[in-house]
Amino acid sequence: MTKQHWMGIIVGILCTSAVNAQVGRLEWHQSIELPYMQQGKAHIGLAGPITGLAGDYLFIGGGANFPDLPPWEGGVKKIQKDVFVYKKEDGKLSLTAQDRLPWAVAYAASLSLPHGLLVIGGETPEGKTAACRLIKYDGHSKKITISSFPKLPFPLANMGAVIHGNKVFVTGGEREDGVSDQVLQLDLETPEKGWVCVGKLPYAVSHFQLMFDSQNDLYLLGGREAHSERPSTLYHELWCSTDYGSTWSKRADIPFPAAAGTACLLPDQGIWLFSADRGNTFHQVEALIFDAKSETYPAKRQKLIETKNRLQINHPGFGREVWRYDLHSNKWNRMGDLPSNGPVTTTAVVWEDMIILPSGEIKAGVRTPEILVATFSKK
Repeated sequence: MTKQHWMGIIVGILCTSAVNAQVGRLEWHQSIELPYMQQGKAHIGLAGPITGLAGDYLFIGGGANFPDLPPWEGGVKKIQKDVFVYKKEDGKLSLTAQDRLPWAVAYAASLSLPHGLLVIGGETPEGKTAACRLIKYDGHSKKITISSFPKLPFPLANMGAVIHGNKVFVTGGEREDGVSDQVLQLDLETPEKGWVCVGKLPYAVSHFQLMFDSQNDLYLLGGREAHSERPSTLYHELWCSTDYGSTWSKRADIPFPAAAGTACLLPDQGIWLFSADRGNTFHQVEALIFDAKSETYPAKRQKLIETKNRLQINHPGFGREVWRYDLHSNKWNRMGDLPSNGPVTTTAVVWEDMIILPSGEIKAGVRTPEILVATFSKK
């Protein structure tokens, strides 16, 4: 073997090591739980909570759950008003205050602004809303304050949202009459101009992730599109826009369908996907619901409903697998496992080197009060 050949092998090993060294690692800590509810009951968790940073504080609030009975026993979903305020002390989260929103909201988009948490749209007990509000916290009074922002052009829930510079982007989501494919933008320097449509997504989609990387590229991850007469379409695509949502190009597919996923982009130039609904049980349940609606014989309809209920009761959960997409290599790799069941329908929060997965849904109709916390570091 020639000297040049050996040098090539050594350089290759060094280059491979350098690439691997760029991939970060997550160290999971002991989780904490949402505080006890009124009447001294342990919290059962929230799906679609508003969550994010407002200055030196983390908000977790709103959201929806089934406080009395699970849905397969006739339980009614309730949208909540409580807000829990946390601060970071010695690398840990500590509850510092608890307050209530003036309105109940779930499945909104929430974005961290320098002066508060912006809550966009969502679902209220009266239906979807176009309202946008800024939540602030006063550390002295331990109370939150609310101020209004320009409304969306139409009610919207379960959409993607991200802030980049002075511009807020809201994309997709569930409208009252279907699923949106619009890319909406609000300029924070001229909020009086309101929201404007600046592009279209590759398809109408809700329950997905939206994020900017350090190169100003916008990424759309997974999601689903509900249909009125057939089961939803679940997407495993990853798309990228280099012009702020005007045009989109396809990247490497996620290894599985990924709806309502929990993900974030970390400093190792990777998109980390912590959990997602892959649709196996979801599609079966949807199909049974459609069949039951169209069944004219009561006994057969009841049997379909009972089959659907058993599927929900025995839901296996959304798994613990953690996956990472590398922005440079355009590849997905499995990175390990979460310490407990993966939550969907929630929003990952990146707070300096801390990654927070606040509550969420872990099975059909089942929420978790757990707040999973990890520390990110480069290997």
